[in-house]
Amino acid sequence: MIKKISSPIFLSFVFILLFVNAKSINSPKWSHFDPEIFAKAKKENKLVLLHLRANWCHWCHVMEEKTYTDQKVIDYLAKNYIACMEDHDERQDLTSLYSDYGWPATIIFDGDGNELLKEPGYINAEEFLATLAKLKKDPKPLAGTAVNADPKLTTETSKQKSLNDLKRSFNRSLDIASGGFVFGQKYIEFDTFEYAFTHQKSDSLLKMWLTHSVVNSTGIYDKVWGGVFQYSTDNDWDHVHYEKLLFIQARYIKMYCWYYKIFNDAEALKKAEGIVDYVNRFLTAPGGGYYNAQDADLIKGEKAKEYFELGDKERMKKGIPAIDSNVYTSDNAAYAEALTILWATSGKQNYLDKALNCIQFLNTKRKAGNIFMHGEKYAATTSLKDNLAMLKTLMLAHRATQRQVYRADAEQLIKEIAANFNSGRGYFYTYIGKSAIKSTYNVSENIEACRLLNYCSYFFHEPDYKKTANEILNFLTNDKLVSTLSTEPGILSAAEELTNEPIIAALMLKKNDDLTPGYLKETIAFPRFYFNSVIYDKGNVIEDKKDLFDSFDDNFMILCTSSYCSSPLFNPKEFSEFMYKRVLEK
Repeated sequence: MIKKISSPIFLSFVFILLFVNAKSINSPKWSHFDPEIFAKAKKENKLVLLHLRANWCHWCHVMEEKTYTDQKVIDYLAKNYIACMEDHDERQDLTSLYSDYGWPATIIFDGDGNELLKEPGYINAEEFLATLAKLKKDPKPLAGTAVNADPKLTTETSKQKSLNDLKRSFNRSLDIASGGFVFGQKYIEFDTFEYAFTHQKSDSLLKMWLTHSVVNSTGIYDKVWGGVFQYSTDNDWDHVHYEKLLFIQARYIKMYCWYYKIFNDAEALKKAEGIVDYVNRFLTAPGGGYYNAQDADLIKGEKAKEYFELGDKERMKKGIPAIDSNVYTSDNAAYAEALTILWATSGKQNYLDKALNCIQFLNTKRKAGNIFMHGEKYAATTSLKDNLAMLKTLMLAHRATQRQVYRADAEQLIKEIAANFNSGRGYFYTYIGKSAIKSTYNVSENIEACRLLNYCSYFFHEPDYKKTANEILNFLTNDKLVSTLSTEPGILSAAEELTNEPIIAALMLKKNDDLTPGYLKETIAFPRFYFNSVIYDKGNVIEDKKDLFDSFDDNFMILCTSSYCSSPLFNPKEFSEFMYKRVLEK
């Protein structure tokens, strides 16, 4: 006999179950955006919606809690669309193609995979429904955004015109008075910082921009916990978006270190170390890696301005914004690079120890054969961005430690990158593997590929890499592609590097290695990417340096190109001063 149960505890339990069930129903039935999705859409006569979101993104939370819980939206999607949701940070294959559309990004396709809509940011339910209905009624494909920029059509004349156009665009993009860009969001982008930094000696406006950018970035620096928020809106530094991303922490560490080395700004170095304090406290993963990000919101979907105005104790009483505990290769490699530079700049060994532990983590947990995967969960594609970041960090780790294992790993990795990602059409694919979307190019990633290939041609003495770098530059400076770009100073840097060779610092060890620690720190902290440093002893000195090596009895240091070597210097301080004057003030 079944007894009737009506106790308050049981009724409360039933209510909770009903509430949880209602919450789970009150959202679209999400699918993964996998290679089979378009065949399924065609079969069911539906369109495909991709909601590309980030765990830390305020407006993603708002759209998921408001737009995607609207019953009319849910019902319309169920009848007419296959709704897919993917993590922006996990899916590098999608991020590289749609990063320009921010967070969240809404992309709609027909059953053949043609793009019908690419919309950035939050969309309210009423507007969203109207858009969904319009596209279902008239699914007209967008014009393709990929440019057919044949590098073979790029001439020296057209290349120079493109570079001139890019230089004008770069200058127009800078807010000299306030720092950052002239458009709505305030932050410092690294390629922009680097180009301005490299040319500030000969351009007073760029020097002014650098100073205003670094000083005013205090507005997006967390004075309580340390770390840098992503950006500020409203064309000033006062309307902060509070998410903190690991790769952004890496970027600012590196910029602050470089700025400190040239301008002796102790506050910049203090900020760089404060960023590490923040990461140590909130983003440190077990085993040597680092978590991806911290959310902008304490309560998802609710702005946290008042929370971030509190002190540490008051914040901690309320709890902390969620941590995205994924560990991704590109971001961790960039952070290891930044830690290595901070070690050399500050002289504190623990930063290098952390960098090398991070590299070991990535070698152990993210390496598959001779190439690196992005994260732990998604393995269908392999990202160019991850492997370029790892390549750059391995070469720096070799220079910092003189351990041959890092050089050997980097040499193998550049071979894999050159063999597997080259499209044969002047650009490198953004990913290889199996995805719903056909792989194409990402401009920023190809700039990095171009510069690293050229650098590797000297680092590993392989001229074919320089040839490939020139092919990429011809693609990047094709007038059709350049006409679509707003500002890409990295192309300007790549062009300058391809017409010059990097200067090399060399320490000649004749006796003990007492000069080695200081030499390593000075050369790694040296604020220039396109620069190399080596150490020679009797066992490894190259043929064309043997006579010079044998000419002196004591340890000495020199700067060299392929056709020139400076006079030897025996004092580390004098060598450092000469290095800065010779390379940075030429």
